Amino acid sequence: RCFMAEVFIDNAKVMAKGQVTIPKKIRDILEIENGDYVTFIVDEGKIQIVNSKTFIEDNIQSRK
Repeated sequence: RCFMAEVFIDNAKVMAKGQVTIPKKIRDILEIENGDYVTFIVDEGKIQIVNSKTFIEDNIQSRK
């Protein structure tokens, strides 16, 4: 079940070296700041981009 209020969609152009600028609203939602890292999760042809700090914290807590 998907609630549109929880979904945000935006686009970004891939540059010559594969670089993509993460739109500001997405950075704000993910709490990503200058110098932070992101983690790419590829699953069945879909990509999730998550704040690496949050990803690590969530996965360490789930193993305890």
